[in-house]
Amino acid sequence: MSSKSKRLGSLADIFQTEVLEGTIRKIKLEKIKPSEIQPRQDRKKGIEELAESLRQDGLLQPILVTKDEGDNYKIIAGERRYHAAKLLNWTEIECKILNKNEKETYRLAVIENLQRENLSPYEEIEALSLLKTRFQYSDQELANLIGKSRNYMSELLSISYLSKEEIEACKKAGIESKNLLVQAVQSAKKGELNHFLKKFQAGELKTIKDAKEFNKNNFQKETQQEELDFQVYRSGKDVIFSFPNSTVAEKAMLFLQKQLKYLKL
Repeated sequence: MSSKSKRLGSLADIFQTEVLEGTIRKIKLEKIKPSEIQPRQDRKKGIEELAESLRQDGLLQPILVTKDEGDNYKIIAGERRYHAAKLLNWTEIECKILNKNEKETYRLAVIENLQRENLSPYEEIEALSLLKTRFQYSDQELANLIGKSRNYMSELLSISYLSKEEIEACKKAGIESKNLLVQAVQSAKKGELNHFLKKFQAGELKTIKDAKEFNKNNFQKETQQEELDFQVYRSGKDVIFSFPNSTVAEKAMLFLQKQLKYLKL
């Protein structure tokens, strides 16, 4: 069995174990609402096709919900099925009701989407980053969730430190590989992201090996440049940097700004 199959099998096992405790019953669609936070960004993609499937075969798997305020329910997983049912003018839909808090709700939504492989690399990174920042999951816990090492997870989460503009540039360039996105982060740290993306679009960075070689060569060029000349002093609680001239000071500031951007401060 491939490592990918093992990962998906592990997620499926987690998911099935979690949902067995739910109570199944039909709920009126007007009493159900989507969650404010959802791993998938394009929530209505392929709704027409799914609606046709529901019309022909019916609902094969209940959607997962949790109790909300009043007599209402919030979707954990199955939002596309919910929208497809509305498109068909159904008045109610079969649901499995789980007693979960917001943290557990979002974790299950991430697991369900990862299991079904419905998330793009960008959606997956955003979802995992939210689990880390909002719900305080450690890198190790997230690594266990997707069946990877802690080091790999730390690399993966580094993608979230790209700016919105840089993420959009990667999307427009056509990068759809998480491993290539990790290499894009490395190039961004050195101020070489635009160069990296141009080479990718030109077909010169076809593999992870190509991308790593690009970053390695740029690192070597960077280290071969003239070293910045400066001195560091400490005055009480303050640390003072002293540069021989404004040109060196400006270069140093630009370098530090690039590096600090990707640190977990």
